[in-house]
Amino acid sequence: MNNTSNHKQSSPLTDEFIQQIKSKNYIALTPDEKRKLVLAHQVAFQALDEKIRDPFITKGPDNFYYLTGTTAGSHWGDTVGVRLWRSKDLANWQDLGFVWQLNKEGKAQNSWHHTKPVKRPDFINPVAIWAPEIHYMKGTWWIPHCINGGGHGLLKSKTGLVQGPYEALPAMMDKLIDAHLFKEGEDIYYAWQADYIAKMNSDMTALAEPATKLQHNGKHEMAYEGILIIKFGDKYLHIGSGRYGYEPSDSYDLFYAVSNNLKGPYGKRRMMIKNAGHGNIFKGPNGKWWSTAFDHEYTTKFDQKNKWSLWLVPIDIKETEKDIIVDVKDARFTPTPIDQYFIDRLSVTGKPKAWHGIAPWTKPNELEAAKTQKAKHKKLQMH
Repeated sequence: MNNTSNHKQSSPLTDEFIQQIKSKNYIALTPDEKRKLVLAHQVAFQALDEKIRDPFITKGPDNFYYLTGTTAGSHWGDTVGVRLWRSKDLANWQDLGFVWQLNKEGKAQNSWHHTKPVKRPDFINPVAIWAPEIHYMKGTWWIPHCINGGGHGLLKSKTGLVQGPYEALPAMMDKLIDAHLFKEGEDIYYAWQADYIAKMNSDMTALAEPATKLQHNGKHEMAYEGILIIKFGDKYLHIGSGRYGYEPSDSYDLFYAVSNNLKGPYGKRRMMIKNAGHGNIFKGPNGKWWSTAFDHEYTTKFDQKNKWSLWLVPIDIKETEKDIIVDVKDARFTPTPIDQYFIDRLSVTGKPKAWHGIAPWTKPNELEAAKTQKAKHKKLQMH
């Protein structure tokens, strides 16, 4: 791996090159082409062709960017655990392998993942590690994560090294999903699902206060998973993810709202980045902002081996006196006026009645089958 970031400044992107990247005849990019795209900060691209969902990137104290995410789910993946990559430039990625495996370190530690009753033993992976993040705090590395049957907690590096070894701390909760860490000053907050947050105790082994459910203007939920909290200037962004069958496009998106206070109340809900559901926002080289993405229609058009993989989407974030504005640089990931119109309308009407009690991603033509399945499940539970 070439770990140097002191490469020559690439020339500006040509229109022909940009169109090639966006075309169906796309060919996998070379590291030099990726570096050019990172420097230009104009167009989204596939940064790593490895099978990964929920990609999360952070910059470590050693100036490497570290990547993790879901690398095995309920129905796919050979090794359940936490896998890491690192890069100096977001273009060339070094595979660090698995730093913690469920059936290796997890079994040796008799971690909570193995003591929780299994809901679906018929799955390929009855217990899978979902949506790990990685953070450097208090002189060591922490990996918030959850499992497919519900429940979430932290892994802690016992050495202060990103490679670990890691120990599994007791579960924070035995239900719900998507754990996240946010630091402000000396305080560290633990968040989960789409809108819960609480301050942690000093050694990060437990919550130090009752959870707050974040609120925003409007009758529709912010999201149903993938919570992120970011402070920009003196304002806070509450970000969440969702795919809603009653919205005009079948896309997995990031939504956000803004507040002057961490625990709210937050303002109106907006679509932040289209096609970037369960991505995360981070500052890359030269201080430019990016979002990760993995689940969108463009992955199936290109010559890449994986249905899900790491994409990087260039964005600008601007603070005004009363708001935070997110400008997506690539039109393929930019919310449309129609998208925002429906979101504004949902803030007034709330979730459509036909979807009450039904998975939010259910499409209109799937409603009747979903209701029938729900009735059968309820009948079985009664017996």
